[in-house]
Amino acid sequence: MAPRASALNITEPSTLLTDYALATLCAALAWRLRAAADATRQRAVGVWALAFAATALGSLFGGTYHGFQLMLGERTAAAVWTLTTITVGAAACLLLTASLLASVSPKARRWWLAIVLAQYAVYVAWMLRHDEFSYVIVEYGSAMLCVLALMLTARMRKTQAARWIVAGIALSIVAALVQQSGFDVHRHLNHNDLQHLVQMAAVWLLYRGGTRLRDVTWPDTDDGMIDPRK
Repeated sequence: MAPRASALNITEPSTLLTDYALATLCAALAWRLRAAADATRQRAVGVWALAFAATALGSLFGGTYHGFQLMLGERTAAAVWTLTTITVGAAACLLLTASLLASVSPKARRWWLAIVLAQYAVYVAWMLRHDEFSYVIVEYGSAMLCVLALMLTARMRKTQAARWIVAGIALSIVAALVQQSGFDVHRHLNHNDLQHLVQMAAVWLLYRGGTRLRDVTWPDTDDGMIDPRK
């Protein structure tokens, strides 16, 4: 069923507001992460900041799509939605990249980073022809599972960064389940709105973990990597 427009042609005002609130939070945290990266000189923290910036853009595009579909017109709205899916995928790619920088030796991670980039290119090509949000869930969810696996390795699981990030991923999964459930509390507080609210809490946890990431920089005599806990 097509969304109904208000007097100002805002089709889903609560979804627009919660998306924009999420975008604002992510942009503010991206700024703080960038400052933390400059202070600590950690590439992983800098890439984590870029992931938050991409998430902010994705939420901005998503809110614009949900709120102004009728004002934008069909073609422009479709383009905005495509930008939404691509930027959310970029955020997932960047989070995984930062996790690799913090947990895998430089020699090994070159191959993993190449795989991550190739997979994202395939995802972008796919989303240029498809618009189902389920693909975004799969892309973001797969990346988060990979990040989770890295955080649970022997090298990372005892770090403070891992504890915060694992908690953030767990809450992100809850947010995705809420979105896919289709459960609406009220016509002005639907499943998309609830997902954004839960995701805002998850974003804060991920931010706390991201500030604590430390790069693996060069081979160690014991096992090939510098321990990020040191």
